[in-house]
Amino acid sequence: MLSPVADLPPWAWGLLAWIALLAALTGLQGRLLFGRTWRIRRTDPGPAAARRRSRAVWLERPGGVLLQGWLTVPVDAAPRRLLLWFGGRNEHVAWTPDLAGWLPDDCALLAFNYRGLGGSGGWPSEAACVADAEAMADWGLEHLDLPHDALHLAGRSLGSGVAMQLAARLAAAGEAPASVALITPFKSLRAVLERSPVLAPLTPLLRSPLDSITAARALNCAVLVLLAEHDRQVPHAHSHALVRALRAGGCTVTVQRLAGTNHRSLARTPEAMQRLGGWLLEESAAR
Repeated sequence: MLSPVADLPPWAWGLLAWIALLAALTGLQGRLLFGRTWRIRRTDPGPAAARRRSRAVWLERPGGVLLQGWLTVPVDAAPRRLLLWFGGRNEHVAWTPDLAGWLPDDCALLAFNYRGLGGSGGWPSEAACVADAEAMADWGLEHLDLPHDALHLAGRSLGSGVAMQLAARLAAAGEAPASVALITPFKSLRAVLERSPVLAPLTPLLRSPLDSITAARALNCAVLVLLAEHDRQVPHAHSHALVRALRAGGCTVTVQRLAGTNHRSLARTPEAMQRLGGWLLEESAAR
């Protein structure tokens, strides 16, 4: 005797498969959205590399979760400000000491792998990673004995959304960052997923929307936006919509588009790192 399941028509099997897929994507979306780290992609260490020293650091979070990071500081003097870097999807941030060689001499650089990436434990989500980001900022400033207004944020792609959420949270607490640098930023993660016919139906289930447009309303600081010449992952229209929202909120926004780059290559090109360092130098002089 056949079971009731065996008697199901083909369309019902398709519906069950779709429901199972939705359940799996809902449960695994944190891992799918933040990705995995396959390898460390090093780049040009920059002209000030010899004046920097780096070390691995670990940050313990509630539940025994350990986050893996790197702190790079000037050799000759105590830093007067801290740049906190947020990587993109699949990005192993062990490469960031290379970026530090392009920064002003008074600037330290701190970066942590998201939960589940590299040597970091735990399971990633917007709520967890933004809370981690706030703890990273607190740890870095306390460790370097710096005031809250010495904090600068930078994020690439997915990391731009984390940086924007942290910036808005700090601003709401009266401790807004001194500046924010965004590399290939999006309006929201939901807006990016809606571009895909396959992923668009899943957006109602998204628990990590990383809504940068909403976060922009809370900010009033200097912002740098770096765009790739060609970007298939995040359309320029999304980035420009965020720029308009930031300017409407009172931010001074500098937008630069770099020739010969794409979404993946932009952050590690020498010209992009040089422009980030130069902008931080100019921003400091203007304060």
